[in-house]
Amino acid sequence: MMMNKLSVAAFFLIGVSAFSAEKAIVSLRDMSKVEMKFAGIEVLQSTIFHIRAGGAGGSHCDNVDSRDDNKHDMYAYGWIINADTREVVWEMDRDNTSKSRDDRTFDGEVTLPRGSFEIYFAANTFTFVSTFKNISVNIDHREEGLFNAGVRQDKNKLKGWFNGWFDEWFGEDVRKAWDKRSQKWGIDILVDDSKISGLKTFSPPKQIPNLVFKATKLGENEYIRKNFTLIESMKVRIYALGEGYRNSADLADYGWIVNLADRTRVWEMNWRNCVSAGGASKNARFDEQISLPKGDYSLYYVTDNSHSNLDWNCAPPSDPLNYGITITLDNEKSKANFKFSPTKDEGEVVFSLVKVGNDESRTQGFTLKEDAKVRVYALGEQSNSRRVMADYAMILDAKTRSKVWTMNADNSYHAGGASKNRFVDEIITLSKGSYFVQYNTDDSHAYNDWNSDPPFDPEHYGVTIYGVGEKFDKSVVDKYVDQRDKNVIAQLTRVGDSQKKEQKFKLAKTTKVRVYALGEGMNREMADYGWITDNKTGATVWEMTYSMTVHAGGARKNRMVNTAIILDKGDYTLSFETDDSHAYGDWNQDPPEDPEYWGITLYPDDGAVPVPPIPATTPLPPKPGSTSGRDE
Repeated sequence: MMMNKLSVAAFFLIGVSAFSAEKAIVSLRDMSKVEMKFAGIEVLQSTIFHIRAGGAGGSHCDNVDSRDDNKHDMYAYGWIINADTREVVWEMDRDNTSKSRDDRTFDGEVTLPRGSFEIYFAANTFTFVSTFKNISVNIDHREEGLFNAGVRQDKNKLKGWFNGWFDEWFGEDVRKAWDKRSQKWGIDILVDDSKISGLKTFSPPKQIPNLVFKATKLGENEYIRKNFTLIESMKVRIYALGEGYRNSADLADYGWIVNLADRTRVWEMNWRNCVSAGGASKNARFDEQISLPKGDYSLYYVTDNSHSNLDWNCAPPSDPLNYGITITLDNEKSKANFKFSPTKDEGEVVFSLVKVGNDESRTQGFTLKEDAKVRVYALGEQSNSRRVMADYAMILDAKTRSKVWTMNADNSYHAGGASKNRFVDEIITLSKGSYFVQYNTDDSHAYNDWNSDPPFDPEHYGVTIYGVGEKFDKSVVDKYVDQRDKNVIAQLTRVGDSQKKEQKFKLAKTTKVRVYALGEGMNREMADYGWITDNKTGATVWEMTYSMTVHAGGARKNRMVNTAIILDKGDYTLSFETDDSHAYGDWNQDPPEDPEYWGITLYPDDGAVPVPPIPATTPLPPKPGSTSGRDE
């Protein structure tokens, strides 16, 4: 079909068909104030449509996010999807459009078979190229945004459309180019007069059959959680759209399902099981049936703070109105076996250490009167440089100070937001006894002071312990009374820089003694360490050496020993000495996991009752010429 001496630009301005026998069944024009328009048509029999569209891109232009590999380089374009299969049946691209000055146009025929179809047109970014400028920006149409160049700005300075800020930042010529070009962009779907009766229109998106749950058109920083019960085993279809960068293992917008019986993750959305969702290469789609046994489940879906239905910062997915997650079943009858249940915290809270800020070390003890299952829910931070945790939780046996559980890179999942955000949600069994729960943070990226995107559940940053099951009896949890420190043989803790502390003690009989000590060591030598002296002979009967220690968490130079020794009946002196740096209250690198016990403690290990320890003497000055343990 040829146009009657009317340019495409003139067509968009006039808004009428050049052919009297044709009428526009769909007209989506002027993208200056919105970033996406859409419409739906039902085709009762195979029909030839005349499509006229004007957009921009297709010249290897980059969108605002340089991490995207830009396989989709049209930034103002239209497309059509099959409303039943959700697959693209036609799309403007570099190959099927013609260049018209700075823009690109399509003028041709497309045959659509019987069925339902949805038409979209998006203009979400803008590229301006001139002799002196080559600018790509994300266009944010929200009231408190305008052009976002990938740099966080003070929102109070961004209110209104194209105010002085934009002209000052990019120049008036860029604004004028946008005004002129974006008003002409759009798409018209025309059809012969005789075919009009075989067409109907509808408002997208068309609902997917046998729907049981839908959380779509999601915006930024969303946190969806929905509990459901399967009365019998069944297959469910999960249709989910999200985003993530292919050079990262984790998605930024994604969903997962947890079995509430044991907190195991029975399904998750990741790059291994997703395919391209169209548009920008970071758009991901999961569309499969999964089999679930009968039981109780919790469905989650989270988004980060960008690229959503509120504002696509690069090309949206091909099915943008279904961005999020949709659950459907095989047939209508199956719905009777799919029930929603109240969404609340699974289990009674035993205690919590949450909203933990930078440079904090919080500890809380508890005692179990009998063996019990507990749920550990913790959010923290993984180091960017290596697979170690910067902010994390752990559980210690209160008697031996040994770890019984710890949060690490292997047992945690991405917690939304920045890739370093991690979380743990698991059920563990603890034996009867007393425990410490500890949470440590480093000097950055913690509650209320994030140096990059926060996790999806910032209010729970830290650790929470829940009882498991509706029959959990909280009376099995008792307040912790520190019997260990009450029964110590001798103890020198919280030792600061440049100190030497001593404490004399006496043993009434040969005793098995547990030594728990934390100090500083590097290059196979100790800088902060302890030892035991026999007062009768003056001989050192035990000394903390590098070879007997293990990493104590935090900086590599934090060292720990937790061992049992046999001491004969007699009089002894316990000593601990530090150099001039990196000790309790003045860490020059990350502190250990148990900073309060920096020093040395002796406990009876066989139940023998020791003679009460002699009070500690006044700390002695450091030895002359003591060497520093500071890492170079």
